[in-house]
Amino acid sequence: MRTKLASLLAIAALAAAACGGNTTTPAPTQAGGATSAPTGAPTAVPTSAIKAGGTWVFGSASDPTTLDAILMQDGESIRIAQQIYETLVKLQPGSASTLVPGLAKSWEATPDGLTYTFHLQTGVKFSDGTAFNADAAVANVLRWKNLPDALQGDDYYDITVFGGYGDKSLIKSATKVDDATFTMVLTTPKADFLTAMTLAPFSIQSPTALAAHNADKGSKDTTNDYWQKAPTGTGPFMFAGDFVPGDHYTIVKNPNYWDTANAAHLDKVIFKPIADSAQRLTALKSGTVDTIDFVDANQLNDIKSDTTLQLITRSPLDIGRLNINQTVKPFDDINVRKAVSYAIDRKAIIDTFFPNGAGQAADSDLLPSMPAYEPNATVTGFDLQKAKDALAASSCKAPCSIDFSYPDSVSRPYMVDPKGEFEAIRTMLEAAGFKVNPQHKPWKGGYLNDEANGKYGLAFIGWIYDYADPADGPGIFYSTSLAKCGSLTPTTPHNCEAAEDNPAVAAGMAKAIAEPDTAKRTQAWKDVMKLINADVADVPLVWAGSSLGLTAKIHGFVPSPTQTEYYNSVWKD
Repeated sequence: MRTKLASLLAIAALAAAACGGNTTTPAPTQAGGATSAPTGAPTAVPTSAIKAGGTWVFGSASDPTTLDAILMQDGESIRIAQQIYETLVKLQPGSASTLVPGLAKSWEATPDGLTYTFHLQTGVKFSDGTAFNADAAVANVLRWKNLPDALQGDDYYDITVFGGYGDKSLIKSATKVDDATFTMVLTTPKADFLTAMTLAPFSIQSPTALAAHNADKGSKDTTNDYWQKAPTGTGPFMFAGDFVPGDHYTIVKNPNYWDTANAAHLDKVIFKPIADSAQRLTALKSGTVDTIDFVDANQLNDIKSDTTLQLITRSPLDIGRLNINQTVKPFDDINVRKAVSYAIDRKAIIDTFFPNGAGQAADSDLLPSMPAYEPNATVTGFDLQKAKDALAASSCKAPCSIDFSYPDSVSRPYMVDPKGEFEAIRTMLEAAGFKVNPQHKPWKGGYLNDEANGKYGLAFIGWIYDYADPADGPGIFYSTSLAKCGSLTPTTPHNCEAAEDNPAVAAGMAKAIAEPDTAKRTQAWKDVMKLINADVADVPLVWAGSSLGLTAKIHGFVPSPTQTEYYNSVWKD
């Protein structure tokens, strides 16, 4: 049964921090309404019952693509990063909205919402022995602001959250006050700023390791071996120096972790990539792995009925969609975009690929649990005749030839069988008058980066919200920038991925993101979403949750709807 996420859109505590003067925030801060307990969340166990030591083998969907935090885009990279790195501010385990201290033990903001002062934990060291202090924090923030040219083509979160590099960045400055204090000054208010700081790409990395392993030289420089050999953070785990692509990536307990009360129970975690969901389940049942993620919807009942296994289901906070790049012909024509959207029978997709309540037909990039959600009034659902009529009225008459891209060697909760879903949608598009040319590339072999850089006209993609706010969804998909899209510099300020050039959308998003008042902010996002839907900026397909299968030997796993999950609490019989 679909579990509804009850967290609210508005981040009232952030507004309070931005408007409350010099109020220190050392305790959990609710960045929205109450969050429902995730289905399958473990109950508290006595400390005496927890077993220390052991190895947890995690069946992941793929290898990480990078562990240079600021360049991460994919969930498998972020999964590992959340164990070896830490952010200044964290989400409370299991929550999509409650802020708790991380490497910053407290923070405060000026009334105008522009200057944030972070008071740092003391006595902390990176796993290479480098001291974590204000100098290290400032070095990381300035790296985000002034990301080297060689890295910009691989970046996603930095450019979309902060809008640009150098003088174009939302970050105006980062300045050391003393060893345990630094300030960040923004150019304009951003009501979700503190929540954005919980994102794994904004983890703090060892400046020493980054420099020693030439991390700033870019992925094509053979001397840059930072993430493969020396990703270095302050977290409860650290890289073991053991990475065999296609086989395993190993992290081990950090013996010098600063937060001794939350030190890891396990000695080691091995991430074993298994792209096929059926093979992942086989590995779980055979004991080859202890845990698998992104359980196929058709496997849910199988796991539930097996007394040696347990099923943990996250509250839904995922959107699967077809991205449309409006700079790629014929998708610059709104009638072509409408024809694509009307041609797709979302219910048939859900029934086939997301059974047993694993997904719900989507009509928006926002989920119904978000206060800013309203039903899409532009494209109201599957209608083959409307699809044909829209195509007939377009500049690309039937048979209208289009490239349609999908990834290989991956499964995601919002895209469980990319090739199967592609074939189903291809049939629907051809029935409406399109001639579909399939294009595909491995997820880890360039697809994700190419899609983010706008190389595809129509492409499968999805999003697992990092926190329950439109700023982390549409605020990223449709943000405007003049940054390079790969090697191409846009001539107008648009996001590389969707190339949404509507000035009203850009102005509306800027207003919504800066608005501290809850009710006004919600209404501002409603207004923006009406414009985005009217432009048919993408084709929402499915709202999905996700599930993990675990052997009965695994305990202490706390699921999160955002997949911000910390493994220091996990232990194994």
